[in-house]
Amino acid sequence: MKKKLALVMAALMAMMSLVACGGADSQVINIGICQITQHESLDQATQGFIDGLKEAGYVDGENIKINFQNANGEPTNAQQICELFRDNGVKLVLANATPAAQSAVNVFQDTDVPVLFTSVTDAVSNGIVESNERPGKNVTGTLDMPVIADQIQIIRDILPDAKNLAILYTSSEPNSKIQADEAKAAAEKIGFSVTIQTASSSNDYQQVIESVADKADAVYIPSDNGFASAMATVNQTAVNHKLPVFCAVEAMIKEGGIATYAIDYYELGKQTAAQAVRILKGEKASDIAVETQKEFALVINETFAKSVGVEIPQEILDKAAIKY
Repeated sequence: MKKKLALVMAALMAMMSLVACGGADSQVINIGICQITQHESLDQATQGFIDGLKEAGYVDGENIKINFQNANGEPTNAQQICELFRDNGVKLVLANATPAAQSAVNVFQDTDVPVLFTSVTDAVSNGIVESNERPGKNVTGTLDMPVIADQIQIIRDILPDAKNLAILYTSSEPNSKIQADEAKAAAEKIGFSVTIQTASSSNDYQQVIESVADKADAVYIPSDNGFASAMATVNQTAVNHKLPVFCAVEAMIKEGGIATYAIDYYELGKQTAAQAVRILKGEKASDIAVETQKEFALVINETFAKSVGVEIPQEILDKAAIKY
């Protein structure tokens, strides 16, 4: 009898333990992160978001559960990932880069699940928000639109005699076209003759660079996810042709560009996390204005510059916040 009672008590305690665990799990907030592809800038934004949440007391594996998914550069994958998040009952979504954000808004626009985005250049033109001041659609986030005129001016400062500028981007990336158009206007304003060339897939990057190598005095690449993922190819092709390359993003400069005024993507991710905390504490995403980063740093890769035959003036080197 005592043995049977002991078994019953053990079973009851096990059930109570399961109930307690279920109760604890019910307090865990499921967060889905959809990142369009993996390269250093987007990775930094995601890590900044996770670290920002942690600093605010939201720790993965404790009171939140983060499901990170990489769409491998395919918008259709991003759509499927967001549908999976919806079906699995996530309570908040971070969409990293424009195609991911567009997919998240498409999937969650008729739900109560808030969507945050980061690493997006123009959320209004891409249909992600109604306006930056009043986003609507239960969505908000942070923009990575750089000061493109300053990025073009640094090309002129380093290469004062340059005449022909080639602007390269991936044709399927709407963010990149917006930046390319603004870069063209800024470049022509300060005397450059501009050629724009686009790549349609990862197989095109080397060919596109080579197509401008004999015509351009310099190349500018905006914050383009495709080219960012192919910077090893960009670097090698540029070195082979002694072609000065300037990029919009610090991670791209680090891998094969000369200089830029850059956004800190890690801090941008933390800025997005601060918005997420406001939402988790009860604010509506649609009432939180879209934010931009206010400070930019001059980043220089002197090693790459020398490899393509460019000597950066000392007065510009002295201004650099980050050097490679």
